[in-house]
Amino acid sequence: MKIIGIQIGNYTISERIWQGATSTVYKGISENGDIVAIKILHPYRNEKCQIKIFKKEYKLLKKLSHPGIIKVYKFGKKGGLYFVFMEYVDGSSLRIFSDKFQLTPEKILYILIKVGETIEYIHSKKIVHNDIKPENILISNDFQKIKLIDFGFAEKIGFLKRKVFYSGGTEKYIAPERKEGIIDFKSDVYSYSVILEEYLFDYDFFEKIYPIVIKAKSNEIKKRPSIKEILTELRKIYENRYNQRYSF
Repeated sequence: MKIIGIQIGNYTISERIWQGATSTVYKGISENGDIVAIKILHPYRNEKCQIKIFKKEYKLLKKLSHPGIIKVYKFGKKGGLYFVFMEYVDGSSLRIFSDKFQLTPEKILYILIKVGETIEYIHSKKIVHNDIKPENILISNDFQKIKLIDFGFAEKIGFLKRKVFYSGGTEKYIAPERKEGIIDFKSDVYSYSVILEEYLFDYDFFEKIYPIVIKAKSNEIKKRPSIKEILTELRKIYENRYNQRYSF
């Protein structure tokens, strides 16, 4: 099905930004130049269960308000296409961004602190992301926005600490308990710690956070620190090393 060039609401789809297993994100431009991202469920994924998940992600994001989370504006249907209007960010994933630009240790540390703050926020709302990885960290080209994206596997676990949940995730970043169908707030902590090691390992200050990273990667949930504890250590390193709070 041809998507480029069609109009949805006041926006004409101009280009594809990103494609995943169940949906594709496009750039939409209005006649007066306003730009949004339009996430469209693949037409061949229009089963009731997929539509339900797609709509659930929208409803979840609609209730969240944080600089590190993409804003969503509207859920709808045009013909056979289910879509969501979203905040447009001109940028790339951390994976692509770090390959494209030679990031300084200061900027890498700053990015990861900001991501950690977003994780702390969603946990305060009783939400586990379940798919934290470099591909789901979006950075604007002007470095003004750092977003945790793709909440398709996110779950709200309410007053319970755990919930049976088998879907989603990328092997390298999945916490061990997830493979047994259990999620916990510290399942996200595990994934985050894998990213910390991946991106900070080569810097001399990594040895200062190595002990807490090892704990965060523990197979035992109870041994892992909270996201707040990890952020405390990262902020200390940033402020001591650069003699300033983590800002540019």
